[in-house]
Amino acid sequence: AIAGLKDLSCRNGGRAAKLSASRIRKGDPAYIEFRTRILPGSLSGHLYLVFGELDANAKPLSRYQTGLMPVGSIAGFYGGTLTPVPGKTRPQYLDCHGGTLGAWRVSVSAAQYRAIVRKARASLARPPLWSMFGHNCNHFAAEFGDLIGLRRPKNSALPSVSYLPAYIQANR
Repeated sequence: AIAGLKDLSCRNGGRAAKLSASRIRKGDPAYIEFRTRILPGSLSGHLYLVFGELDANAKPLSRYQTGLMPVGSIAGFYGGTLTPVPGKTRPQYLDCHGGTLGAWRVSVSAAQYRAIVRKARASLARPPLWSMFGHNCNHFAAEFGDLIGLRRPKNSALPSVSYLPAYIQANR
């Protein structure tokens, strides 16, 4: 386990996801996955991240999870449509135990992985504000993608269930 990331681990170790796409470079020691799932009470879905080390065959050795959600569950979600609300970045129950609608795994270098871990620690220590139209789970996940040189989709206002396929397409 990586120091300072215990709170980003699921008690059950997290679930593997069927990948919609992957971009694995031979020899990369780590990965990040962008995953979408259903969000109860909303049609937009939720985008969250899974990251960790890889073995010599590019299979995950560890899983840490983070994503930006509003504090206050559905009330925070709807409140955040009007004004920014406090956010939380720890894995949610459905991130750990629920199914996924899509998952995109990208392998990363050791330096990129260290940058991902630093950002995850910082966001855990001081979660950003959440706002439906200003800084939601898509924006949060894309900030991690920025660390490894991924291009964001042109339309940042897409619901998460559409954002992930657009994100994959923007990086082909």
